[in-house]
Amino acid sequence: MSLPPCNYVEFFSIDFGKRPCEVCTSCGSEFLDDSTLGEIETEIKKRKIFGLERQIKFGRSGNSLVLRIQPEIAAFTDTKADKMARIFPVSKNKIEIELL
Repeated sequence: MSLPPCNYVEFFSIDFGKRPCEVCTSCGSEFLDDSTLGEIETEIKKRKIFGLERQIKFGRSGNSLVLRIQPEIAAFTDTKADKMARIFPVSKNKIEIELL
């Protein structure tokens, strides 16, 4: 049985192209099979971006809060000290940082 192609598979803004998947008839969610997930996971590990998500704790400096960026995330985003960024709230529970 051949699965229809789904939307493009993306991980950390890296495009892995259209991949075959199953689509839930009730909610429209797309599900990749184990083989496809394995291929994508292998490529993610090869690019050394597997497990980049981190839980952090804010610090304090004077009246401001301080956010530390772990070295693996800094390397992936090519972020160095003194690099400019823009930070803004997306919602009450989400802050976005855009590197300039």
